[in-house]
Amino acid sequence: MRIDGLLVDMNGLFRHWDNTGARESEALAGLPPGTIAHYAYDHPTYRAARVGLLTDQQWADDVADRLAADHGPTVRAALGPWREDRGRPDTVMIGLLNQIRRHMPVGVLSNCTDALTADLDHHGIRFDHVFPSALLRVDKPALPAYRLAARRMGIPTGRLAYFDDEPTFVLGAREAGLQAHRFTDVTAFANHLRALGLPLDEPA
Repeated sequence: MRIDGLLVDMNGLFRHWDNTGARESEALAGLPPGTIAHYAYDHPTYRAARVGLLTDQQWADDVADRLAADHGPTVRAALGPWREDRGRPDTVMIGLLNQIRRHMPVGVLSNCTDALTADLDHHGIRFDHVFPSALLRVDKPALPAYRLAARRMGIPTGRLAYFDDEPTFVLGAREAGLQAHRFTDVTAFANHLRALGLPLDEPA
């Protein structure tokens, strides 16, 4: 079926996390590996930031407060590398994105805090529509997340293709009425879009 637009996930497609910043901060603070991830992402405040109840900075401040309370106040001075690490951009996918945008609008729907727009600017990644879950106040795989994004793009869900590397999120998008597919690699992604009618060059 022909599509009028494309909606994509962010992490695992256009940005990859190697967690080098967190490891550097843990080494500086003398913390065991994985400590920052546990305090940052395994705590209810991260979900609160992902759905817009906290800003990204409020969440990070809370992480620092809890780390300092449990591991001593000097840990605060070591958290700079963690906060400065904004992931690694995928230049091949970004090049492909720029091609796709010449043919149709592309939106990004990501379960993340309100830092997404600044991160995109940092990496020089340009989408036509940017939907952090913090902005929508709902995260994937809840059906309203996909439907709100489609509505704001002005495209019926049935005419919107969606790609994500997380199978649960693909199923949620499909249930919401989108033409949803799992992202596996850039070649398969490009081939699938060609099958949908986009005249794309081979990924460089």
